[in-house]
Amino acid sequence: MTTSSFNRAAELGSRRGRSLTSWLSRLFISLPILLLILIGFHYISDPMHAAAPSGVALTTPEALTDTRVAGAFALTVAFAIASCLVSRERLRLGHVMVIALMAFILAVRMFGFVQDGTTLAMGDQMVKTIGEAVFLVLNTIGFFLQTYLVRPALGAL
Repeated sequence: MTTSSFNRAAELGSRRGRSLTSWLSRLFISLPILLLILIGFHYISDPMHAAAPSGVALTTPEALTDTRVAGAFALTVAFAIASCLVSRERLRLGHVMVIALMAFILAVRMFGFVQDGTTLAMGDQMVKTIGEAVFLVLNTIGFFLQTYLVRPALGAL
């Protein structure tokens, strides 16, 4: 094998690594998108049952409409994040959006624990908190993969 063959093999391996990293990033971003879509449609189509597990009683037509609007907000956030999936260059932005969303959600949840006396043992709090933390960690990993493995290679192309 000549030196150029080694260079081609290294370049091919590098491309495969970038491709794998990009698909992992897409997977990490897609999980919260899917959850946001499910939450959004649930709140829009059946707001009474969507809010009931947390003890929220929607007793007026206005409350039902406002809850449906919260579902539309979830769908809008999902759409904004999903728009980052279409190009490799936007994957970092998608990770940043998910990281910011999950960090704010966890911060507000912790504030609620302190302010309202909610605990992880109440209702679905443990499942929700773990899910949000997992999405935060996965997308932080994806962000660093995109920043330190893929981004420098994109600049070289």
